[in-house]
Amino acid sequence: MNCNPKLVLSLGLVIFACSRPLALFAQQQQSILPEISYLYVEKLIAAARENYPRIKSLTSQVEVAKQDLNAAKISWLDPFSFQYVGRNNQSQSPPVVNVTNTDLLTGYQFGVSFNPGSLLAKPSNVKKAKEQVNVAKYTKEEYLLTLEAEVKRRYFAYLQAQKSLLPFNNALLDAETSFKTTKIAYQKAEVTIEQYNSASTSYYSAYQSKLQAEVAFISAKALLEELTVKKLEEIK
Repeated sequence: MNCNPKLVLSLGLVIFACSRPLALFAQQQQSILPEISYLYVEKLIAAARENYPRIKSLTSQVEVAKQDLNAAKISWLDPFSFQYVGRNNQSQSPPVVNVTNTDLLTGYQFGVSFNPGSLLAKPSNVKKAKEQVNVAKYTKEEYLLTLEAEVKRRYFAYLQAQKSLLPFNNALLDAETSFKTTKIAYQKAEVTIEQYNSASTSYYSAYQSKLQAEVAFISAKALLEELTVKKLEEIK
């Protein structure tokens, strides 16, 4: 029994077109969980805590708050003002005694002034400075939690983009093989122009999909490295 080559090729293309999406779907259903390295995640988080500029800024704010607290604690003498005046009536000309002159006393005179309102405000200022230290610490701790969650989220997105590359690579290889086969068959007049155009369109579509998957992978990697401030290859 003789088979029509055109019919066989057409049937083969139909089977390929139907089976390829199922194969891609089966590959995409593979679990990503085995790819996750929680040890590596902790290293990424440690790198982000050490290098991310926002963390350094919050650390500096904590230190500034501590310095303000120390200044508030040692300022208890501010309400007291100490003054002294040095008097010297000696001159090169003979001294003239004037009983009406009040500057008869010579030497140093000391004085102390006291501001009770300022003293009463000191406990409140110290307490406020302590709370500022707590606010700075809590702000930093809150952001550390946010940063940790964001590192994990971007790491998982990076793994997903990385794992998505394989199906698109396979799809491109299959589409390229199908296109080359169809092209040869078309040159031999074994397939129609519509079949040739369909194979060409499938190949171009698979090529564009692969490029998009590569861009998504590179972007996911860059977003993760934005937090670690280091290349992933440098984090072992």
